[in-house]
Amino acid sequence: MGSKHILVIDDDRDFALSAMTFLAGRGFTVETAGNGTEAWVKIQETRPDLIVLDIMMDYDAEGFNLAYKLKEDEVRRQIPILIVSGFSQHLAKKMDQFQFVLGQDWPADGYLEKPVNLKELAAAIERFLPLTGDRKPAVQAN
Repeated sequence: MGSKHILVIDDDRDFALSAMTFLAGRGFTVETAGNGTEAWVKIQETRPDLIVLDIMMDYDAEGFNLAYKLKEDEVRRQIPILIVSGFSQHLAKKMDQFQFVLGQDWPADGYLEKPVNLKELAAAIERFLPLTGDRKPAVQAN
């Protein structure tokens, strides 16, 4: 079985490149996208096994909009989405911009608050993607 394909969607290039390097070192195939539009194109071209998604990119709710679009898509709704964002830090300040999310089903399968430790990110990903023989575990047992 080939390596699992992860798409990291984040406008923070430093985070995206760090995550890509770290996860590739654990045997994942990783692509990045800097916004929802670029991500949608990549998702249609190569169906990722998992998406790591920031919420606030080109506009505040861009990640939510993409996540809801994916969950409404018959072909792509099964792709696990792990949100990695500083969203909760901004929620109180910008409640009106996120009102549409409140009271709805959460469009993601997991959430990590930024700043995120890359080992925690890898461990969260591995909860959704079973470990295969061609990958190293995120956290080595002592």
